[in-house]
Amino acid sequence: MTRLISTAAAMAALALSACEQGKPRHPPPDPMALTPAAAEPAAPTAGLSVGLTRRSEPPGFFLDHVGQAVDPRGRPPAVTAADAPLQLDGFGFDPVAKLPAKGVDVVVDGKTYGTRYGAARQDVANYFKTPALVNVGFTTTLPAGNLSVGAHVVVVRVISADGRGYFDSPEIAFQTK
Repeated sequence: MTRLISTAAAMAALALSACEQGKPRHPPPDPMALTPAAAEPAAPTAGLSVGLTRRSEPPGFFLDHVGQAVDPRGRPPAVTAADAPLQLDGFGFDPVAKLPAKGVDVVVDGKTYGTRYGAARQDVANYFKTPALVNVGFTTTLPAGNLSVGAHVVVVRVISADGRGYFDSPEIAFQTK
């Protein structure tokens, strides 16, 4: 009887240890390990999301840099120079289709800016175990002096794979000095 109880306890422990641990919904891949693009991503466009319908699901995205600030989602808000061009980059994909987006816009203080979309991000494809997500990187640069000194917010706007709607990230605060 004791042997039967010990065997049952061992089997239960083995079953529990085999359970998969939860993973974060959208990981922060190491922004310092960005894979250079095999081909130059498409040139920035005026916001592709203009006129589309907002979807309720959160986007598949990560904002790697706002200016010189790495992983700007932290608290206190990231700080970057107001008198220098402001580069924003990261990745975005359609979380429903699990495919690359039609494009990514960034919305800074309510103004929509297009991005260069399609840069190679092998880290994203590897993390999500989805080879289709290799070319989901984006970047855009706002001219120096485009933003006043002070507090700002950016939203990463991912256009759905079918091009019919978009997904907005939460607002990410940053400051220029």
